[in-house]
Amino acid sequence: MHKKHIVSITANHRLEVNMDHMQQERMDKIGIALSLSCCVHCLATPFILMAAPAIGEYFQSVLIHVLLFIFVAPIALISFLKTYRHTHKKRPLILGLIGLTELFSSMLLHMYVEQRASLGHIHEIEIILNIISGLILVTGHFFNFKDSLCKHC
Repeated sequence: MHKKHIVSITANHRLEVNMDHMQQERMDKIGIALSLSCCVHCLATPFILMAAPAIGEYFQSVLIHVLLFIFVAPIALISFLKTYRHTHKKRPLILGLIGLTELFSSMLLHMYVEQRASLGHIHEIEIILNIISGLILVTGHFFNFKDSLCKHC
């Protein structure tokens, strides 16, 4: 029995995304949850730093940001590309790419600021970028989910 993979590369070197509707729906729901977790992470970090500094330092580490991005990016890209190939609607894909680019930029900014203690004031900009990028990704997944339900696209 031949197992069908979600992501494969065809003979003419095209990336192909093979998912049924239930898998697509699941990917968007996971994408929304992960994107919202980025927002919650950014909003909760200052309070955790005040309440429990030792835990807050771990919560603010570069590793947490990298791990979140490693989970968010592939799910978003697979989900957005699948729906785009089916519906040819660009809005979710564009929102997803903008959100991922902002999220990646924010992660790089976090790494840069963490190495330079004198740039602590830029941390607020990073938090704002993370929240905005998370909300853009949530919006992209919402439209992606809505567009994937379209029966006549």
